[in-house]
Amino acid sequence: MSMSGSILDLLAASVAREREQTRFYRRLAAWAEDAGDAPLAERANALLADEQHHVSRLTARILELGGRVEADASAEDSGSAARSIREWEDAARSREDREVAWYENVLDALTDEPARRIVEEILRSERHHARALGGKWMPAEAHTEEASRGDGTADAAHDARN
Repeated sequence: MSMSGSILDLLAASVAREREQTRFYRRLAAWAEDAGDAPLAERANALLADEQHHVSRLTARILELGGRVEADASAEDSGSAARSIREWEDAARSREDREVAWYENVLDALTDEPARRIVEEILRSERHHARALGGKWMPAEAHTEEASRGDGTADAAHDARN
C-alpha cells in the first residue's frame, strides 16, 4: 500500500498487519504449549497480548474518526509454526523488523495527531519486540509523559525496570 493513502486506509492496513501478527503468535503459543515449552509459550503469549493491544488502539482511533473496521475473516493460518526456538526467533525478528519499517513509514504519512501518538507508541513497542522478542510492553495508559516525549526515554525506563 502506498503511504499516501488516507488516514483511515493507513490505520486499516495497520490493523490488518497487527491481526496477522496476533495469528502468528497465537499459533506459536499453541505450538509451544503442545511441545511442553512453557517459557516459549509465555513469550509468545506476551507478544500476542501486545499485538492484540495494538489492534485495539488502532481500531478505537478508526472508530473515533468515523471509520468502520471489518471483522477479521481471514483464516487462522499465518504460516507454519517454527520447529525450533532458532527458527521461531529468526521468523519473529524478521516479522517485527518489517513492522518497525511499516510504522516508521506510516508515522511519516500521518497528519492526525491522535493517530500519530498511537503509532508512535506502537512503534516503540515494535522496536522492543524486534530487539528483545518479548512482549507485555504496551503501557496500559494511552499516553505517559515518557511516551509522549518520543525521545527514547520510555525505552530506557522500561529497560531499567526489567
